[in-house]
Amino acid sequence: MNNGVKMPDYYRGVYKKWYSWFSHIYDPFRKLFFFFFNGGFGGEKRFQELIIEWINPQKGERILDICCGTGTLTIMLAGKLRREGRVVGIEISPDQLRVARKKEKPFGLSFLQVDAQDLRFSDCYFDKAVICGALHEMPEQVRKNVLSESYRVIKPKGRIVIVEHNKPDRKWKAKLFDFLEWFNPEYPTYENMLECGLTNEIGSAGFRIIKTGTTSWEYLQIVMAER
Repeated sequence: MNNGVKMPDYYRGVYKKWYSWFSHIYDPFRKLFFFFFNGGFGGEKRFQELIIEWINPQKGERILDICCGTGTLTIMLAGKLRREGRVVGIEISPDQLRVARKKEKPFGLSFLQVDAQDLRFSDCYFDKAVICGALHEMPEQVRKNVLSESYRVIKPKGRIVIVEHNKPDRKWKAKLFDFLEWFNPEYPTYENMLECGLTNEIGSAGFRIIKTGTTSWEYLQIVMAER
């Protein structure tokens, strides 16, 4: 288990308070977001399918979805394995999990309320992991703890796919996205993550970067790394 600094109380409070109401509109919000930033109707599904393509789930694998939110990606991953493997979605917000657990769950899928800094699994338990849109909500030390724990539970040569907010090269896009993020309560941690550099933090946790890419108007960056 991770013996580092645990999630600061202020962050735990802000996060849970934010999602106590945001969980009720989280799924519709995502559909609206990807409608505008990923090609109109079906944009969210195309985004999820792209992430699954990067993860490339194989029969018999154990896959961990860290900070799974309302579980849409988690459920799609389990569906891809078709009963031959295991997918676990972990989330600290009980309200997000409440929504996830109401959805239809394929065989081999489970949702657990777990702090991503203290994963309840043995070393090298999972073949792969994914963290989608969660690290920017965390203070720097928390991100380091989460990435360190992710490294611990993934097998040698196992892979992790991380999707996060991005700062595009084009100035007008960067200003637009920064303006949109300004309305989020996580704005300070979002700025800090961009300043530190996502690939830098992933590499510092011990992972080797395999490839990177962007999606959704370059609003999101995708990183694949290997343990």
